[in-house]
Amino acid sequence: MRDLRYQNKFKWYLLANLNMSESGTILAPLDFEDLKAKGLVSPESTAGFRRIHKRRLNRSSDEEHRNISFDVSLESSVAFSTIPDVLISRETMIHIGLSTEKTDELWQQWVNWPHDGPRREVDPDDGGLQVSFLDFVLGRVLHRSDAIGENDVEWRVCLDACGLAPATRDAIMDRHFTYLRQSNSCQYWVRDTIDMRYAGLQEIQRSSRGREMELRRRASRPGGHPRDDGTSQGDIETSSGLSSTPTGQQRRSASGLQQQSMPGMASDIWGSASAIASRNAPGYTTLFKGMDQGRISGLFDDAGALSNIGTLRSRAPSDFSATRSLFYFSPDVRVAEYYASYAKRRSSSESVVIVCLRIPNASIETLSEPDIRRLYWPDDAWKELVWRCRAGRSLPTRLRTYRDAILIIGTISRKPDAQYHALSSWEDITESYLLKMGVDGSGDTAVQYVFNGEDEGCEWLEENGARDIKVFPYPLRDFESWIAANPVSHS
Repeated sequence: MRDLRYQNKFKWYLLANLNMSESGTILAPLDFEDLKAKGLVSPESTAGFRRIHKRRLNRSSDEEHRNISFDVSLESSVAFSTIPDVLISRETMIHIGLSTEKTDELWQQWVNWPHDGPRREVDPDDGGLQVSFLDFVLGRVLHRSDAIGENDVEWRVCLDACGLAPATRDAIMDRHFTYLRQSNSCQYWVRDTIDMRYAGLQEIQRSSRGREMELRRRASRPGGHPRDDGTSQGDIETSSGLSSTPTGQQRRSASGLQQQSMPGMASDIWGSASAIASRNAPGYTTLFKGMDQGRISGLFDDAGALSNIGTLRSRAPSDFSATRSLFYFSPDVRVAEYYASYAKRRSSSESVVIVCLRIPNASIETLSEPDIRRLYWPDDAWKELVWRCRAGRSLPTRLRTYRDAILIIGTISRKPDAQYHALSSWEDITESYLLKMGVDGSGDTAVQYVFNGEDEGCEWLEENGARDIKVFPYPLRDFESWIAANPVSHS
């Protein structure tokens, strides 16, 4: 029987706070009280940080960490993560990867903001220019000279100049990902890491707000009870994180509140039977993309249906466009796992996912030129198109047809934009400019499916598979398996 005193006290708390305006805290007030009552969050913050159970971080964490029991000490590093109390804070600067020294420098600038010029996002709206907290940080971090190429000493100097903490620098420089890291520049990966970690905190905040909304709905129902114990009614939580019914049959236990706030996310993790089955659907071409979960916010609506596929677009410049955002996917799951693993290595408490898009082969076969183009190394057109797009050069008439194609299937390039700028001609592109499989780039050349990012491309994707797109959390165990399967020499 549920604790009646808890019911009455918590319901009063909920009703008393129904009109509370959203604060800058990452955990919503009502959700925090609920988590605290269950022992899933530390009651007091320590130096601006708070510990929260990993199964309550974001909208996929209950599935990702389902083997972690709720009945664990707050001191357990296996079961709990440490996050900032407040999103826009000094502690967030630490969380997203800055060193203590850099954090102190930037925080003083943020709190001592000049009265003239643009306002901060936390200031009253005066109708003028506004600087977001994230843009402020990136603007102060990414103004140093960059590093590209294979000289790790130069990379270390760049990372240090950006003001990253030692652990963040080591994550970016992990030798398992040297080949992928060198496909872009130092500042690219610094920005990507900070963006990812900040988006992860925003995702935790959104998930907490979602649980709070469900708590309010439950409290407003006649005889309703806001509390959620992490198991369905009649289930018994086991030490493995699974639940068993009164008849003894085991199944996964996902919090009812958590389920309400994770629309569109697959109910299984990467590596599960359903995820494996989704890779091999007869009559379909399955495409993959590995990325962090925080930056696909808005992909699904509250009912779990596709809402904004544009969240999956990649920013320009890229292989096949100098100015337009395009959709990039790989038909080879190894490419997605490589990118997902590097994101996982650089993450803090963020979830990483692999997006699976299944397109009927018949739909691709109905496309004809100029709607579909195929472009592979060592074709001169591939060399010139990639060179011009990555270097931000205009396209001659003979290459503009690629700009309007719905789908381009072609070789994936490698190396930072700066190295394409440095080439005097597309004819200087060599095989070293190709992305190949394997941690050392000794495998097959990687291929990509690139879709038009304008309305035509979005509509085609929505009509040909995107409405059934699946997003699978990429858990720690799969990352560890990937690391074990891809050893590097320590000589």
